[in-house]
Amino acid sequence: MSFSAFNEGHRTVPTEPAPNSVLGRILAILDTVKSIGNPTTVAELSHQTGIPKSSTARLIAELIEHRYLIRTDDGISLGMRLFEFGSRASIPKRMIATAAPLLKGLCDLTGDRVTLWVSKQETMVLLAATAGRIDFLPTRPGMRTSVFNTASGKASLAFTDRHVVDRVCERVVPHLASDFKSELKVVRSTSVALDLGDAFPGVRGVASPVLAPGNRAIGAIAVTGPEDKVDPHEIAAPLLHSVNTLADRLMAA
Repeated sequence: MSFSAFNEGHRTVPTEPAPNSVLGRILAILDTVKSIGNPTTVAELSHQTGIPKSSTARLIAELIEHRYLIRTDDGISLGMRLFEFGSRASIPKRMIATAAPLLKGLCDLTGDRVTLWVSKQETMVLLAATAGRIDFLPTRPGMRTSVFNTASGKASLAFTDRHVVDRVCERVVPHLASDFKSELKVVRSTSVALDLGDAFPGVRGVASPVLAPGNRAIGAIAVTGPEDKVDPHEIAAPLLHSVNTLADRLMAA
């Protein structure tokens, strides 16, 4: 007997009135799928939530389309998008702890400031930083910077949805937007982004993205120092090793 058939024969009576708003109905469906625990059916969800079956079927179809639910031969279950939200909420804390020895290793190797960033759509948020040869660089955890003129921002944006890139480029003149998109293509092929003094004159930054499965950027590590001391060619290999190691450890955690 499948889980769906089992659920059909063991229904419970809804204990609360059916919600009236669309959002309320969506949340009721998701909560019910979670509480059932096993794959279930449209009929069972309609029964337990008190939502008419036709409305339940329509909302479930939309939730499946957006990956909040999935439908298999056994029935309807929670989709990967909800698990992605849950894991993403805990990523900053895990990233800081997991990245700490890697940041220190890069700092010891280069003598420069090493920073860990996470992407928030069109900005980068600083999670952690080491000391370095340049003292005046701001390194307060929680500070935000633009994705447009920083190495960490470019590294992250190159592996972000195209519509986010388009929104960023809408704010600059056309020829700069074209140059920026061309630069991002190079970053996508090398996984190394540069800031040649755009953010701070005389300061060079080199960054690489921390990638989740599917080549989606969840953050970046950057090495920043005096432009006459920071050699991107020397830094690229250990930097790429660090971001790849961090990604592997995060996925294994």
